[in-house]
Amino acid sequence: MPKSNLPRRDSIDPEVSALLKEMEQRQVDAQMPRREREKKARERQKIADRRERRATYDLPPHIRNQISDLSTRLSIPASQLVTLALIRFLESFNAGGLDLGPLKTPSRSPRYDWNLVIPDLQTDDQKRNKKRSRSLPVEKVVN
Repeated sequence: MPKSNLPRRDSIDPEVSALLKEMEQRQVDAQMPRREREKKARERQKIADRRERRATYDLPPHIRNQISDLSTRLSIPASQLVTLALIRFLESFNAGGLDLGPLKTPSRSPRYDWNLVIPDLQTDDQKRNKKRSRSLPVEKVVN
């Protein structure tokens, strides 16, 4: 039987891989000075504590940009702005002040029955420019 020149791939169970990484990390930590070890442990704990509060959502780029711009302008963390916006949304929705029905379209996903058609978000400047362009008279150019 001819030998194959293909590299051999060892498959490792994810749990075994995680255990090996943890053991390697402990060895590295054991070689650090005590203060540095304690500092690393505090950082890891801080990261672990944050994990419970984190969430990831897909947002259109123009919305992300507007949140970032507003955050910079107001000098407030973007996550706090988004948290406030979500609280207001949930309050309005739960009070019956928001109907998602007109935004729903059937989903092709087996996981969800509906998708929402998200309306474009326009800034106040965009709205003013749109109103101005409607009110300006159009001149015809005659050649």
